[in-house]
Amino acid sequence: MHMISGLGALTALFMAFPLAAQSSTSAPGIAASGTATPVAAEKKPIPIVSPPRQIDPILKMTIAPEKRGDLSTCGDRDKPSLDFVAKTCWPVLQAYQDLIRLQQASKAAMSAQKRNAPNAEGLKNRALTLAMKSAKQHGGGRWPMQDEIAQGSYRSLIALLKQFGDHDAALTAYDDLIAVQARSLMRGGATRRGYLYKNKSEYLLELGRRDDALANFNTAVALADSQPIDMISNVEHAELIAYDAVIAKDEDRALDVIDLFLKKTERHSRHQDLVYYPVRILKIYILAGREDHDGVLAELKTFNSLARRNMCQQEKPVELYFPQVISPTQSDPRIAAELKTFGCSDAVIAAMDTNMANGVPASDGVKPLPPR
Repeated sequence: MHMISGLGALTALFMAFPLAAQSSTSAPGIAASGTATPVAAEKKPIPIVSPPRQIDPILKMTIAPEKRGDLSTCGDRDKPSLDFVAKTCWPVLQAYQDLIRLQQASKAAMSAQKRNAPNAEGLKNRALTLAMKSAKQHGGGRWPMQDEIAQGSYRSLIALLKQFGDHDAALTAYDDLIAVQARSLMRGGATRRGYLYKNKSEYLLELGRRDDALANFNTAVALADSQPIDMISNVEHAELIAYDAVIAKDEDRALDVIDLFLKKTERHSRHQDLVYYPVRILKIYILAGREDHDGVLAELKTFNSLARRNMCQQEKPVELYFPQVISPTQSDPRIAAELKTFGCSDAVIAAMDTNMANGVPASDGVKPLPPR
């Protein structure tokens, strides 16, 4: 009786226990004395539940119909005030909500395209529809922040078109974005317009369209003839085009770009030592490579007259490219003397050829200049 009863209990225990947990040597839950011990209940995995998608609080906003005619805050021109103005200005709130819907749709489409999802084209078309709506309804709007929001729509559109490889359409969108920015009343417009031109040139260079990038640069720098331009963005733009030409071994193009930039914009800056530093360094690099001693000396003297700090204060100069770019002309006693006025020691001057033999080291994000 005891044997039958023991087998029945054991069978019931095995039936209730997961097979993977059974021991090959002894029955779980049976002590050495043969008496059963309590068995812990099976732990089932806790299902992972994704949190519900959060709705952007801007999309939940509204303005009571009787207050929509109050336009007292709509004329604000400070970008950081956008959230505040949207709460009180009905035209801006509508534009802002359209932008958020576009950003969400564009992000979903790009994510689907990266995954090769079958619905990627459909999501893209939805985002394009929202982009066209935003551009039509808010670009050239009555209030400054409507134009600001329209620019955000164009940026989302450009990112979307790039992701899907619609390069010509993306470049057209760049032109539309620049046009909207050009008439914007928001503060800091010249700076942002300058960087838009530069960003378009970067894109063109990525596509291998060097001549188009040069034409885009010429358009940007020509603005200096008739209106204020942003010096920092434009000097970066000039450096971008000139550096690309140097790498492509088209130094004549690089010099043309630098000289055009200096001619058009030099009179605009009160901080020329900072603003023009990168393009002057590239020009010295080219002239030194051609062993144009007189040209290098003239550029050094101009550069030195603008500099407000010593450029060679250490045995290992930390200034980007300088003074290594002067190699191999530093043996000219006139150039060596001018370098010493920059604070360059004899050791630094003597090491220029060695440094240049491996290319001039550069900061992150900037390719080093080729060695001579």
